[in-house]
Amino acid sequence: MILVENRIEVKKGFGEGVMERFRQPKMVHTFPGFVRMDVLYSVNEAGNDEIRVCTTWENEDSFQAWASSQAFRGAHGRRDEESARSAGETPSGQARGGSPQANEGGPVIGNKVTIYQVFVSHLPESAAPAEQA
Repeated sequence: MILVENRIEVKKGFGEGVMERFRQPKMVHTFPGFVRMDVLYSVNEAGNDEIRVCTTWENEDSFQAWASSQAFRGAHGRRDEESARSAGETPSGQARGGSPQANEGGPVIGNKVTIYQVFVSHLPESAAPAEQA
């Protein structure tokens, strides 16, 4: 199994708008080999919002199939426009309401994708399959 982490740094105060686009399941949830998605939030050392989108896959081939799919390109091609809209900006990056930070461009400062091999994963004892007698 692998875990793919997309760490997204967002301008302070814009994290909630960017996270909203992950609230409902999308095409990735239907892909073979997809196991789960977790969206995590924190504030980083610089005071900006930080979102970590973590997807778990049965194997790297499953993830690569998703990453090279038309559905992936379609979802991520609309990302900038959706993020800007949910952050109160027009697609051109101009803020509605005149937020000085938003006028510097979209809410996303940058991102980094890391692929991890899952070494071990523990579930609660109650979730473990019962041994057959």
